[in-house]
Amino acid sequence: MLTLSALWMACGELAQTPEPEPEVDPGDTLAWMEAYQDRYLGDRAWRRAQLEATLWSPELPYARKRLKSYALSEGGWDLLPELLARSGPVFPGQAVPEELEEALPTVFPTQAPTTREEWLALGEQVFWQMPMRRDNYLEWIASRPELLEETGFERNADGSLRGLVRFKDVRGQMRVGVTCGLCHGGGGVAGRTNTALDLGRARQMFNESYGIDGSRFASWGPGRVDITDDLADDPLRVPDLWGTRHQSYLNASGIVRVANPASVAIRFETQYIPGHGLEARPNRVLSWALAMYVLSLEPPTSPEVSPEHPGRAVFELQCASCHNPDRGFSGDLIHSWLLTGGVSAAESPMRGTGMMKVPSLVGIGQGGPFMHDGRHAELSDVLEARHPTGAVLSDEERDDLLSYLQSL
Repeated sequence: MLTLSALWMACGELAQTPEPEPEVDPGDTLAWMEAYQDRYLGDRAWRRAQLEATLWSPELPYARKRLKSYALSEGGWDLLPELLARSGPVFPGQAVPEELEEALPTVFPTQAPTTREEWLALGEQVFWQMPMRRDNYLEWIASRPELLEETGFERNADGSLRGLVRFKDVRGQMRVGVTCGLCHGGGGVAGRTNTALDLGRARQMFNESYGIDGSRFASWGPGRVDITDDLADDPLRVPDLWGTRHQSYLNASGIVRVANPASVAIRFETQYIPGHGLEARPNRVLSWALAMYVLSLEPPTSPEVSPEHPGRAVFELQCASCHNPDRGFSGDLIHSWLLTGGVSAAESPMRGTGMMKVPSLVGIGQGGPFMHDGRHAELSDVLEARHPTGAVLSDEERDDLLSYLQSL
């Protein structure tokens, strides 16, 4: 069966002799992104093909929405205006300065960098300071400093709220937006989950301030969020991002497959557009830079173990069939019924596949809480309670395995 991209190439106005693929080691993530940056930035048909490669379950509403709108030969999201690339800090309860330059001092370059170092520096800036989405309840809570500690929002050294920025939307209105650093910048460490952040509680209080029942959000709890945009309540643990380049899938139910590093950039771009009410798109230099930066993240230093460590043998026997060491300790999808706890995301009307991803274990000893729903506070709790698909281990095997996992 021909894909939509193949049909365009066969009979559309985009038909042309395909460019030769760059010669680059596919295992060198950053070199791959440097080699393919021009394809992403300037070749619509190539971007479309990458999107199709990521959406292995195209009948689901999440996939249909993107296939209907992204990188079309005519129309679609490519015609949306770029949002002005500048932002400013949010100080709790502080009024917005009247002068634009004073309120939004951060300006993002939109010309493609020329070196890897410049790409990564831009990606870091985007991670902490570019609004990926806007939300009314965050504007509300930012104006109420007395609620910030209860909901787990963190502050930067200058007192501004980490992960929140002010920006002007395409209508020229000053808004509060969310950056990657809100959920994935715990303690100011890029990639670390803010496990104290309770967005469900924040949404609950916002709704109740308007006399609307917000009790459905109370079940989220700290470090968890429901992003499925449907009526089902299926909050999942916010993941650490330092193992992103090892992941085989980008969300819990596996609807977004990682075909190559471009999958991550397209994921960010197609998160941004709905996050801004389908009114604007990002400059693609910024989404590519963000993907490069996230894919470059390393976990905090882990203790080293010898090749003869006894936990390695336990892992290879009991864990490696799913968490493949040759794939960065990640793996394919498994049926959701094999797991326990909250797996309703696997049945979400929007993006439920009936499956759950096998995540990478790189940096697992430095993160937490654990399992898809964050039900275990410590890694040792996972082993003591017994992993849902794991075998019964002796005390010695469990201790050896725990020590080995903390070294990954």
